[in-house]
Amino acid sequence: MAQPLRLRLLGTSGTARADAASAEPVQGKALALLAVLACSGERGIARDKLFALLWPESPASRASHRLSQLAHSTRRTLGSDGLITGTSELHLDRDAITCDMWEFEDARRAGRLERAAELYAGPFLDGFFLDSAAEFERWAESRRTALAREYQETLEALAVQAEVRGDSVAASQWWGRLARHEPLSSRVTMLLMTALAASGERARALAQAHAYQQQVRTDLEAEPNPAVLALARLLKREPRDVARGAPVGLALGILPLMALGDDPVARSLADGLTEELMAALAETPGVRVVSRSAVTAAQQTTPDLRELGERLGLGAVLEGSVRIASGRIRLTVRLVDVSDGCQRWTERWERDAEEVMAAEEALAREVAARIGRRLMQASP
Repeated sequence: MAQPLRLRLLGTSGTARADAASAEPVQGKALALLAVLACSGERGIARDKLFALLWPESPASRASHRLSQLAHSTRRTLGSDGLITGTSELHLDRDAITCDMWEFEDARRAGRLERAAELYAGPFLDGFFLDSAAEFERWAESRRTALAREYQETLEALAVQAEVRGDSVAASQWWGRLARHEPLSSRVTMLLMTALAASGERARALAQAHAYQQQVRTDLEAEPNPAVLALARLLKREPRDVARGAPVGLALGILPLMALGDDPVARSLADGLTEELMAALAETPGVRVVSRSAVTAAQQTTPDLRELGERLGLGAVLEGSVRIASGRIRLTVRLVDVSDGCQRWTERWERDAEEVMAAEEALAREVAARIGRRLMQASP
């Protein structure tokens, strides 16, 4: 019996037999079709959606004929008659083919994060481009972004787990991988610098700060985050304090703000304000931000707040909600102590909706400043 095919979508894309390294000659729309079907799961995808992605300018009858031809030629090329199945909806037969993306997502769901990190060989369909298929390119970019975020969450969770168990060397390795994935992130740079200092690699921590500064100035033509420069200066003066985590302080978990109601604008604002809050709090003295992605990933297996705090080394969790009514936005933010699940503090902000949509960052910085003052007041 022939070995199942293996579809590679992370990094260099292609297909190969499970027992062979050589890639099968599948490219162009055949590879695009396999990628879309792989992402559609066991439920499959309707033929008309495939028409819109791969032949957006063709009449439905012509697109249907082309899809049938493409599916047939792909089966023949790969030597698997049962590879693509279905009539009104098409899907891949998982007995006939495996996929690195499926394995990556399965590993994440099972909590095998090191295996997931190993499977992510690069961006989704890296370097692949399909002419005259703008809808497909938008779809691929959306999927690429989502998988890159999952990889980011995986690395961050691994780094936090290493820190919680006191393994600063492993933590610096995971933060280093995340820094290579997000070289312009000041938050990741600072976390890597702190982990390097904790593992006795002060020179590498300073070099990381310098590399970050240079890349921000070159790629963004902007000035680097002053918090990174401040941490580098502190590291030069008091490296032992940095190694002990003095500049990082309270570990704060960020949960996504909830949008109350079905308003899509509220959902968009909730996502935007969550990201802006994370960025603003990452620059707040005495606060170490553990991202919402790491907290959310841990919550899937550890719903209890106390266990969550112990697992990620958290002191508190920030949560809240966004509601829009009569052109006004109400933002409610709560700070919850993970040791007992009680609220330390809660506050509401009300603003004109258009004002907030035009200046999410300003509101987020105001909220972050208020939280920072509250944390300083609560510090012993």
